Amino acid sequence: MGKTVQKSSILSKDHTRLMIVADIRIVAVGTSTSMSQHVKAVHDILDEEGIKYMSGPMSTALEVDSLDDLFDVIEQSNQVLADRGVQRILTTINIDYRLDKEISMKSKLGS
Repeated sequence: MGKTVQKSSILSKDHTRLMIVADIRIVAVGTSTSMSQHVKAVHDILDEEGIKYMSGPMSTALEVDSLDDLFDVIEQSNQVLADRGVQRILTTINIDYRLDKEISMKSKLGS
């Protein structure tokens, strides 16, 4: 039986919880040129998990509480594509977290 692992959040120096802003791009290789059905499947997962996200033309930005949460939705996203018959999946991740102040997708767009 596996052991229970506590999810960890990023904390600032004053121990307040900080949001992680990440940008993910998941590409289903060897499928049709249209990716919209795969993008929708990933967005459905984000909606189900209650994760705030913004869709862009080439990737999806999201806010999560922990790296565990981020990698959990990436794993779910890859699995849903595999379940749809995709044989090769490329995932690109950019992660931004700051320990000196809170960040969000909105604050990054305003800076």
